[in-house]
Amino acid sequence: MTIFKRSFAVILSLAICFLLCTLRPLALTEDARSVYDVLRDGFYRFSESIDISGFGISPNELSAVLATVLKDDPYLFFVEGQMSYSFIPGGNVLAVKPKYALSGKDAFAAWDLCRERVRSLALSAQNFSSDLEKALYLHDIICLSYEYDSTLESDTMYSFFVSGKGTCQSYTHAYMAALREVGIESHYVASDTIEHIWNYIKLDGEWYHVDLTWDDSAAENGEVSRRHFLCSDKVATERGHKNWYSSVDVSCTSERFAEFDFDALVGETHLPLDADHDGRVGLSDLLLVRYYMECGAAEICFMCADTDGDGKLSRRDVDVIRKKLFATD
Repeated sequence: MTIFKRSFAVILSLAICFLLCTLRPLALTEDARSVYDVLRDGFYRFSESIDISGFGISPNELSAVLATVLKDDPYLFFVEGQMSYSFIPGGNVLAVKPKYALSGKDAFAAWDLCRERVRSLALSAQNFSSDLEKALYLHDIICLSYEYDSTLESDTMYSFFVSGKGTCQSYTHAYMAALREVGIESHYVASDTIEHIWNYIKLDGEWYHVDLTWDDSAAENGEVSRRHFLCSDKVATERGHKNWYSSVDVSCTSERFAEFDFDALVGETHLPLDADHDGRVGLSDLLLVRYYMECGAAEICFMCADTDGDGKLSRRDVDVIRKKLFATD
């Protein structure tokens, strides 16, 4: 081995760590999409090292692709944001070396739980005919069923479903997964300026902003805010979002829902958890579901009261209503 080869081998062994939360995703080119697919496949295989030497990708390009992979796939919650990669100084990346928060049986158990929760949400949403109604239902049921985690500890879809609380990333990923499950395209959109993330969703060929986190924060007395639901770029900016970026290069130009009466739509499709159809989620709904469980006789809407879509009313459904009404754990 020549001196050059020995030096080259040492260089290849170098690794630099980075935090993905500070990296900006990008709209993928064809080459970047190929790297995206290889990385994603490697993560799901729990690979210790993922060879990307054949793609000629620079560290900066890799950082952007990695951020896109992890931020736009809710089910990659088991991959830690901090990882390392080997590279040629001044040249291209050779391999990515991931770290995993969960592996083996723990990862599969977490996947199963998330799939169950997402499919339950989707099953309930399938009761509605239009994508607009499904998107509204999923927005409302998630806002009603979960709470913001002010400790910032619950930041994945998995921890969101387990604890009932989460950060903006948790809301974004849960909504994204549920929308995709019912066939509605959704992607991640973020702003470093306001340190926040939310969703892009596509309805009838048009893109819109949806921010469940801010809508849940604005909810009062068991009612859901829809101030940040299906906003154009213009409206999203007026209501506090700015300097955003995403994994898709789209513009939200439609003003279709700028003055839309979502309450009227709710009157037609029924508000999640509104078991008595009085137009709001209140104590009467809680008492009605509990009475039905104990006595089996009550005028109750199963579609609205069955929060997990399992076809029956249980303590879990009662707890969802109670949590929203009384802000208890």
